[in-house]
Amino acid sequence: MVADKLLPKRVVDYIHEMGVRALDHLAANFTPAAAVPEGTSAAPDAVETLAEHWKSMTKPDKEHFVDLVAKSVVTVVAASAALPLGLKLGKKAAKATRKVIKKQAKQIRKAAEEKVSAAKAKRTAKKKT
Repeated sequence: MVADKLLPKRVVDYIHEMGVRALDHLAANFTPAAAVPEGTSAAPDAVETLAEHWKSMTKPDKEHFVDLVAKSVVTVVAASAALPLGLKLGKKAAKATRKVIKKQAKQIRKAAEEKVSAAKAKRTAKKKT
């Protein structure tokens, strides 16, 4: 599934641009948590790590990172927009699938019964001879 084809290009570009701006703003304005009490060590939280990594990235790396995140966002937005339609089609597909499975199960049962009756007939024919 190509994420760029799910939504209009203008929307995809907007999501991408807002992602870059938001991460630039976060990296510029982020202040780490207050000092930890002595004797304890605090692992850096995810936001702090992201801000530090963002500051150290080159422009192409930043663009690539935001592209990956934006593709996921576009996929989620497109999927959520199609959800009501998907539910209706999903019910139809489930009903049709149920019918097909029921029909195949009936054919398999019938074939198995024929095999069993043929085996019984063969056994009785052997006993007679």
